[in-house]
Amino acid sequence: MKPSCSMPVTGFEIAVVSDHALLRYLERKHGLDVEALRAEIRTACRDGVRYGAKAVVADGVKFVITDDTVVTCLERKRTERKGKG
Repeated sequence: MKPSCSMPVTGFEIAVVSDHALLRYLERKHGLDVEALRAEIRTACRDGVRYGAKAVVADGVKFVITDDTVVTCLERKRTERKGKG
């Protein structure tokens, strides 16, 4: 069956949603205060950046730092430590 409009068909049925679009949607539609969250992360990582750490664990998550920039946030993995002896 031929489409009724003259627009070309791309073959894609599901749109890819960029991180930027998702962030703006959360900000504008749901009132997420992105700058307040950025400041919270900046505060949590301040000493780590100052002293050249590659990561900081704060508030139950691990912030990864590269070249003075917090590049991602990972779920903190807790491992049991076995005692000596």
